[in-house]
Amino acid sequence: MSTLQRRTLLLAGWAGLSALAAASVPALAQGSWPDKPIRLVLPFSAGGPGDITARLIAQGLGKQLNQSVIVDNKPGAGGIIGADFVAKSAPDGYTIMIAGNGAVANALLRAKMPYADGDLVPVVQANTAPSVMVASASAGFRDLKELQVYGQRKGVITFGTAGAGSTGHFVGEMVSTALGVPVTIVHYKSGSETVNAIVGGQIDMASEAAVGVMGYVKGGKLRAVAVTDDHRTAVLPEVPTTTEQGFPTIQMQHWGGLFAPKGTPPAVLDRIAQAMDAAFKTDFAMRAQFEANGSQVGGGTRAEFAQFIAREKLRLGKIVSEAKMSLD
Repeated sequence: MSTLQRRTLLLAGWAGLSALAAASVPALAQGSWPDKPIRLVLPFSAGGPGDITARLIAQGLGKQLNQSVIVDNKPGAGGIIGADFVAKSAPDGYTIMIAGNGAVANALLRAKMPYADGDLVPVVQANTAPSVMVASASAGFRDLKELQVYGQRKGVITFGTAGAGSTGHFVGEMVSTALGVPVTIVHYKSGSETVNAIVGGQIDMASEAAVGVMGYVKGGKLRAVAVTDDHRTAVLPEVPTTTEQGFPTIQMQHWGGLFAPKGTPPAVLDRIAQAMDAAFKTDFAMRAQFEANGSQVGGGTRAEFAQFIAREKLRLGKIVSEAKMSLD
């Protein structure tokens, strides 16, 4: 065999190996993933409304991907501890996060964050739900106008939240502005801790997703004061909205969505989004559970969720600026 022939064969061999390697990358991302359990990090404690949502999502996503999805609660610092863990995890699709308002709000409220804003990539929306303002069943007020009088007489309203930057945190600030009454914000690690604080008489009120409070309302331990939306919720139809009560500027929804570390292969991100969308469209039992909890299911595309996040940053940024909200 001549030198030219050997060189030609060698080059052909290297070309074949290169083509095989290039072909294996999308094959790995699209075909073999996921070949082990997926960790779904929830940056809040177990037992709260977010935990209920996370476990429904894990179940639905796991069915679609034919793989176990394990919920891992990592509470603390208004969701920052869990978010930082995910942001610094390997971008391979095996560690993702379910989060809500705090995923956007924390960077608006703090000058310094342990991770950059772009280190977490929005993947797909999980759900939306109106927030329900609740107080103790024995509270000295039944609606927002009575709450206003109560706050004026007492001099302050103590308002619990599931953490800094949470939906409840924003509602508390809106209440202070709309009612013209000082509000002291008290942060807890989860919605369940906040509810327990109301029942225990440690705070005046809070605003949580219906799923976390409707059992207490129907059981007579909590009183629902208002729904922070322009329409009532089907699971507590007797509770008037903030708009109905003359305070239309108090409007806030709970929402959840999936996020992944920056650098996660687009094919994997698409697979997650498509699986979640398919679960919502085909798993009618899961849809029914969400609706029974007072939530509307999400789904859609990665692009749609990214656009939603961009709009939320603008909307919440305006509220932060007007209310002079800061955690520094």
